[in-house]
Amino acid sequence: MEEARLIDWNGDRTHVLLNPRMPVDDRERLERMARGSRLRSHVIVATSGSTGALKLVALSKEAVLASAAAVNERLEAKASDVWGAVLPSFHVGGLGIYARAHLAGSRVVPMSWSPRALVESDATLASLVPAQVHDLLNSGLRPSARLRAILVGGGAFRPDLDEKARATGWPVFASFGMTECASTISVRDVLLPHIEARTDEEFRLAFRGASLFTGYITEEGFEDPKVDGWFLSDDIGEVDGRILRVHGRHEDFVKVGGESVNLARLDRILESVRGGLDAVLIAAPDQRLGHVIQLVATRDAQEVVNRFNERVLPFERIRRTHLIDSIPRSSLGKLLRAELTRRMARDDN
Repeated sequence: MEEARLIDWNGDRTHVLLNPRMPVDDRERLERMARGSRLRSHVIVATSGSTGALKLVALSKEAVLASAAAVNERLEAKASDVWGAVLPSFHVGGLGIYARAHLAGSRVVPMSWSPRALVESDATLASLVPAQVHDLLNSGLRPSARLRAILVGGGAFRPDLDEKARATGWPVFASFGMTECASTISVRDVLLPHIEARTDEEFRLAFRGASLFTGYITEEGFEDPKVDGWFLSDDIGEVDGRILRVHGRHEDFVKVGGESVNLARLDRILESVRGGLDAVLIAAPDQRLGHVIQLVATRDAQEVVNRFNERVLPFERIRRTHLIDSIPRSSLGKLLRAELTRRMARDDN
């Protein structure tokens, strides 16, 4: 299995980075698809997005390096820096670390994730997902004097978690990015200089710039969804000059009895009341109301349901609870909400 640390950034070879824990049949199928593309000087990664359906994203090395250069400029990365690499390199969040280090002449220190491993390492820079920042705060540890910036991406970084981390000395920088843009697009709501953003009439965000992907590799062939250089994403937000505010995924906005409901907002409310319960919300199709809010949990959740329903509007209340053994998530811990909703619908039929 190829690794990001072995990429020849200046050569014509195309590298395929896949999760080594992927089922063998899926891996062999994706490798065949990648070989069939005949692309040169690319890095090819798999992404599931929010649906759970695997597809390949073809990123030119030039695009990955354009993103890396913009991040390096924002973080003032230099040769003396050391990147703590805890994210898997078959994701753009981990891949980007090696590209940034290549450009700056920095060193990369791969490590298995634990708060203590980061604190005791030589890392001056790191990329983490929000769940790992939560781990840092729960650990009670303090950042080392060497650590000067933590780029936080890969999912919604709650403002309260951001504020608590900074208040306790962790140098976190909330960021937004996506695989199709070769990782980071904005840092602390400010667009990086290599990319442009705009919205369509439904407030879906579109991006254009040097870091955009070449296209998708599918079993049917190669697909390039860009139009006039713009890629229309599934994220909802607003753009004000160089300020980018992301409100959630397109599928996170549903109608319940004619009322618009932001599932990302409800997720934040659930997070505040669920305690240690592993539980998530879905918007289940409903013949009368369009959608209704339901809870999926791994054990009895009535107390959590009661606390949640006290904090939301009547049409946002949880109407039903499903109990399952485990909740589907990506390898970075992202909820695969669309996959979960389909699974619940199948179980009901």
